[in-house]
Amino acid sequence: MTEELDVLLREVDKKKAELGLKPELAPDVLEAFEERFLYDCIYQSNAIEGNRLTREEVEHILKNNEVIEGKSLSDHVLVLGYRDATLIGQRYAKNNIRITEFEIKRLHYMMLIDRHGEGSEYRDYNMMIHGHRPTSYEKVPYKMMQLVESKPSEDRHPLESIAYFHLRLEKIHPFGDGNGRVGRVIVNIMLEQAGYPAIIFNADDKQEYYEALSAYDGLDGKPRVEPMQILLAKLVIRQLDERLAL
Repeated sequence: MTEELDVLLREVDKKKAELGLKPELAPDVLEAFEERFLYDCIYQSNAIEGNRLTREEVEHILKNNEVIEGKSLSDHVLVLGYRDATLIGQRYAKNNIRITEFEIKRLHYMMLIDRHGEGSEYRDYNMMIHGHRPTSYEKVPYKMMQLVESKPSEDRHPLESIAYFHLRLEKIHPFGDGNGRVGRVIVNIMLEQAGYPAIIFNADDKQEYYEALSAYDGLDGKPRVEPMQILLAKLVIRQLDERLAL
């Protein structure tokens, strides 16, 4: 572990402990915060993938179930799919449901609300993503089984293990589409199950996020896990700060 990561993880645990000492929020305050978080999370994660709806438009669609004139139907559908997958993910987190292939496939099915024929099905072809080739499709089922059956090391901080799981999932890239969005929902499930707040991957984090994914790809011959672990720690700190300020 680098010194930078060690310092960040210590800060995470310090702020988490501080949050645990705060009185519970009033129900109306908590409800408003969770509603805003949902809209922000959906907007930001979809923006990373190129969705052109604004934050205000995302909220309007979800609150009023209306189509925004002049915006593509596909962008609207991505918002609804992300909402459905996120709500299922919140249920998994609340009930401490272990993430298996079934849960991952179900999240993907909900995410691809307009393409249920593709939802939950592993890809049966090879592909290139940003100049690198994910796991060969023939190996996807085996690699996914390995991933979900692996157990976090007791010597690792929970955030280290969650980041590593995310990297492995994105490297396998089991589906033809929706891998990043489903992967980020799973990060939040695992965070909440470990006692940490769910986070938001902002569009402004996109470059660092993709650089962290590329670092694990090891195109330079040196696959690295720590860039994603560092990013995840930063995002958890950001969310802890927001909750401490309530």
